[in-house]
Amino acid sequence: MRSPILRAALLGACVLGLFNSSATAKPAAPESEIVIRERTFIPAVISLTKDELVTLIIKNEDHDLHAFVPLLLFQGLNVMVTGNSAPEFNETGFARVLIPPRGQAEIRFRPGTTGRFFYICDLPGHNMRGEIIVAPDSS
Repeated sequence: MRSPILRAALLGACVLGLFNSSATAKPAAPESEIVIRERTFIPAVISLTKDELVTLIIKNEDHDLHAFVPLLLFQGLNVMVTGNSAPEFNETGFARVLIPPRGQAEIRFRPGTTGRFFYICDLPGHNMRGEIIVAPDSS
């Protein structure tokens, strides 16, 4: 039998919502999705907003291994990469991610610079290219 003190503590925790995961959950960042299909990035161009936290989801629907190689966009930014992919970093930060067949990568970041940024798949013979446009905050 549980002690009255333990019972009171459990009741208090439930009343305060300490066992409710939504009480401490952070709001999800907006998502933008790129699909890899038949050695093509779809869509070819996506738009993001400067300084707005975003999760970029890259889904590989092909039967081949692919790479997502952002050119200049992530330099000096804090980036969190999840999924069943293999991220690579260098002295400037996030360099690329290898995405297995039917796999995906989720990249959470806050774009710090406006402009047009290209990304490619640098695996031999793939010749894939896309563009991310980062616009100024409209507020």
